[in-house]
Amino acid sequence: SGVEASKGVKDAALMRRSIEARFATMFYGVLYPDGRLSYSNAGHEPPVIVGGAASARPLDTGGVVLGLFNGASYEAETIQLSPGDTLVVSSDGITEARDVHGEEFGRERVVRAVAGTGGLGAEAVLDRLLVAVRDFSRGAPQADDMTALVVKYRA
Repeated sequence: SGVEASKGVKDAALMRRSIEARFATMFYGVLYPDGRLSYSNAGHEPPVIVGGAASARPLDTGGVVLGLFNGASYEAETIQLSPGDTLVVSSDGITEARDVHGEEFGRERVVRAVAGTGGLGAEAVLDRLLVAVRDFSRGAPQADDMTALVVKYRA
């Protein structure tokens, strides 16, 4: 199903800004008690669902960043989470964190950092991810913020 972008005050405010500052990325999701997650991604670093056998699924259904195109449309998707699945939403400062050799942390390292954490709570999983990024990038200056949100689905 498609979702039409709002032509309301928020879009107008983004369009009035200078070209360098008139866009924003966004991930919007609704998690229902039965484990359904409905979401749309507007140019944000794709969140990832990590479940059972360390499988990972990026959540990239959506559209372009907000504020660049008047009347942009966005797709939405609904997926079913299983008990113990972990949703990791992060800024690109996490995946693009660099080590002293210039290598990026990347989505694969995000998945490895949270894989096998079925028995841990969301806060412990978040700590594990941030420690992994800090250890990887030790000694290298970073160019962006590092923001993350972890949600564990429990039936």
